[in-house]
Amino acid sequence: MMFALLIVPLFYIFLFFPALARNSRHDQRLTQRQLQADIERREALEFRNTSMKPATASSEPLTKRDGTKYVFMHHIVGNTYPYVYNDWLNDVKQISAMGVDAVALNIGSDVWQWDRVVDAYNAAAASGTGLKMFISFDYTSFVCDNGYATTNWTNYFAKYSAQFTVNSKPMISTYGGGYDCLGVDNWKAVKANTNGYLMPFFWDSENTFKTDWAFLDSWYCWGCAWPQGDWDKNTTDDQYYIQQLGAGRYATTVSGWFFTHLSSKNFYLRGDDWLLINRWDELFQLRDQLTFVEMVTWNDYGESDYFGPFEGAQPAGTYWAQNYPHTAWISLSQYYITAYKTGAYPTITQDVVYWWSRPHPALATATGDSLGRPTGYNWSDDYLWAAAFCTSTCTVTLTLGGSTQTFSNLPYGVNKLKLPLAVGTVGIKMVKGSTTVINASPTGFSVVATPSQYNYNVFVGAETASIAVIGTSSTSTSTMTSTSASVTATSTSTSFTSVGCVAEGTTGTRRALTSANYTDSAMTPAKCQSFCASYTYAGTEYSTQCYCGNTITNNGATGAVVASSNCNSKCGGDSSQSCGGSYYLNLYSKSVSSSSSTKATSTSTSTSSSASSTSSSFSSVGCIAEGTTGTRRALTGANYTDSAMTPAKCQSFCASYTYAGTEYSTQCYCGNSLTNNGATGTIVASSNCNDKCGGDSSQTCGGSYYLNLYSKSGVTSSSSTTSSTSTTTTTKTTSSTTSTSASASSTSSSTSFSYVGCVAEGTTGTRRALTGASYTDSAMTPAKCETLCAGYTYAGTEYSTQCYCGNTITNNGATGSVVASSNCNYKCAGDSSQACGGSYYLSLYSKASSNSPITTSTSSTATSASTASAASSTSTSTSFSAVGCVAEGTTGSRYALTGANYRDSAMTTEKCQSLCAGYTYAGTEYSSECFCGNTVTNNGATGSVVDSSNCNYKCAGNSAESCGGSWYLNLYKQ
Repeated sequence: MMFALLIVPLFYIFLFFPALARNSRHDQRLTQRQLQADIERREALEFRNTSMKPATASSEPLTKRDGTKYVFMHHIVGNTYPYVYNDWLNDVKQISAMGVDAVALNIGSDVWQWDRVVDAYNAAAASGTGLKMFISFDYTSFVCDNGYATTNWTNYFAKYSAQFTVNSKPMISTYGGGYDCLGVDNWKAVKANTNGYLMPFFWDSENTFKTDWAFLDSWYCWGCAWPQGDWDKNTTDDQYYIQQLGAGRYATTVSGWFFTHLSSKNFYLRGDDWLLINRWDELFQLRDQLTFVEMVTWNDYGESDYFGPFEGAQPAGTYWAQNYPHTAWISLSQYYITAYKTGAYPTITQDVVYWWSRPHPALATATGDSLGRPTGYNWSDDYLWAAAFCTSTCTVTLTLGGSTQTFSNLPYGVNKLKLPLAVGTVGIKMVKGSTTVINASPTGFSVVATPSQYNYNVFVGAETASIAVIGTSSTSTSTMTSTSASVTATSTSTSFTSVGCVAEGTTGTRRALTSANYTDSAMTPAKCQSFCASYTYAGTEYSTQCYCGNTITNNGATGAVVASSNCNSKCGGDSSQSCGGSYYLNLYSKSVSSSSSTKATSTSTSTSSSASSTSSSFSSVGCIAEGTTGTRRALTGANYTDSAMTPAKCQSFCASYTYAGTEYSTQCYCGNSLTNNGATGTIVASSNCNDKCGGDSSQTCGGSYYLNLYSKSGVTSSSSTTSSTSTTTTTKTTSSTTSTSASASSTSSSTSFSYVGCVAEGTTGTRRALTGASYTDSAMTPAKCETLCAGYTYAGTEYSTQCYCGNTITNNGATGSVVASSNCNYKCAGDSSQACGGSYYLSLYSKASSNSPITTSTSSTATSASTASAASSTSTSTSFSAVGCVAEGTTGSRYALTGANYRDSAMTTEKCQSLCAGYTYAGTEYSSECFCGNTVTNNGATGSVVDSSNCNYKCAGNSAESCGGSWYLNLYKQ
């Protein structure tokens, strides 16, 4: 639903390129005749660097291969007026070292830019780095004609060995130039006359990619690098364009920041909440649908979106980039570029803390700035943002003026940290064991309370360990976001048998299995089968991927078994086994037949594919309008977005709710009431729900603010499924009704919450009073939090968007005492009429009979566990007992427990047991890791209890508990 917000602002936002790119005395728009004369003159002359003749195209071109990923860097040539050849050579070497494949040279109409482009191509060829170049025509400045100028530039530079090509076709990119410039027919002529590979950014092209612009090879989304409003970046806009363009044609962008402050444009786009890191993680998840990603940009100082050093020409009228370096993001991005291109996050070999901060609070008043604050200033959060890359367990202390916080026992990996903004200078410290490896006081930056001019740009730094402290660490980078308690089934009723190697489909998303899926760098067949326990089929693919479903003939797949040689990718978690191939599945089935054309047992696509009984099956209600107030969401329970959404997948996700609704092709919403935020629940004309499902184009998945609604309540005739499975395959507890009433004090006695009051967080460790599950939601409400915490005794909202769950409220130094309600003065992000805590204060709700906080045992009285919230299931039938400290295995992935696994920077014993509710064993490890399984002797593990000193790592979420060690589990059994 973001496209309306995305496209119109983009057109407005990026029209400024000509003004930023050129000094006025060089601003000459070339006519077509002048341009051609200039090209002909230059072809007859020697180049300025006589030793750098234009190389021929005899070098082997970069060829696009199936599955290969490419990363580009956008470079504003208009900001390079002072450049000489050596400046380009320096840029080429720095950009290439990041892992970037090619540079997109943004050109306008200035005569001098030709020489800069020549230097760029020649520097790339001479550098020996393999970095390529291609031109990105900026039609807000470049000549709009019949395509003659574009064709001539392209054909001229196509002769250079540094030209980036796709299947021997020179890449041609743009900023603009669509309907408002060259138009469809002239672009067809350009393609024909250059044999070019077209990857433009045209605005106003929605709904025409398969008609007018069907001949485009690709199209990239410039504005998708940033959120276009006051929310965290997500992939909704990407999914929209993927659907519009079809498989393989969509390209997108990534950036770290955006701020500009001129009379012609004065605005800020939200870069908070680790935008750069989160965007890369999003692209990693989308990588099977992407080929090209463009980094925006190397040198656009006027918009604060630059990775490179401050050099060249800063646009007139700007001041906010100089002395605000972003170069630390170069090495940070190198880590994520490697992950995107290879499909696996690389091993971290250097301890480093990256950090960035604005120089003044968002609400500061500048003393000498006539423009006023930029639009969007109030979207910015007052924090210093940091990312600790830890080679093994570390403790990091961040300081900014009088604000300081210590983050203890951070695990191996990337740890995202933040510190409230305060006036003063920065301090960064990292300790490993008893050794201080980083103790830095960066210079050149400080936060002030009252600036003379507004600057919403950031200073980016990196503090690297001066002492190497080596520690053995687990490198599994599980990206599974589902927290459902699936089971590794060992009984006949749920066991899987191998079918063979099966090809994916040929249309749509190509997915043969369209229900749940996840990626895990330590994937094994057993792990995938565990994840797919409630489905008929499980399939592993491409070493690390797992797909589930009840039918195997979706998106053009036939289900036929093919030669096993197609499934030649070794499993990420056990190299002795195969996990599919590129678009080939190692398929497993619960049916006893090994026929190459296995029939699905499910008889209805409208029922939940994971429904375990008739009582949990969904029936179609019809097309329902969203609300008209607040977030407009009729269903305020869990929600998620999936580019391969189907009704069955959504119903599976919403299994513990009364209602499930699909919307806008890729979105799924759950809830127990559908009259929130002004929604009426009235059925409207089905024509309003006309968006095809992202994962199955034969079905509809809502519309723009319209839901295809499904209900368990029998509003319409129910169609029960014939493929129900025993409830013992998913949980050992019985299901109780969970209240999600908008009222904070629900009247249901079994699971209802009552308001306790405003309660302070703790003072030690993570400071979290509630150490069970936790969530962040930009549309948080008390009702939503209570739903998410249905299996816990306590639910607490905080900081407008956060929700915490737990069975005790005195963790990490918290007392549980009620304080003045004025401390909980943050409005709920999803309902401004209600309060959702404060900064380190919880609006607390309890299932206890008294309104005073009661610290009870860790046994929850609730027996229902929401699949969306990973609710703790701690009744007698599912309670865990401590086994002791147990060593991991010695072969394969070394994991003793090969069921589900999770990593959480606030891991606790309680949380791990909750996540493993459907398994026999739960084990915590390395402070923040949790492993589940039904056997403990996998991969060479013996299951023997060893000395407890080996399990000496404190839990990341509760320093009073131990969470294993390095390759040692704190093991629990139920």
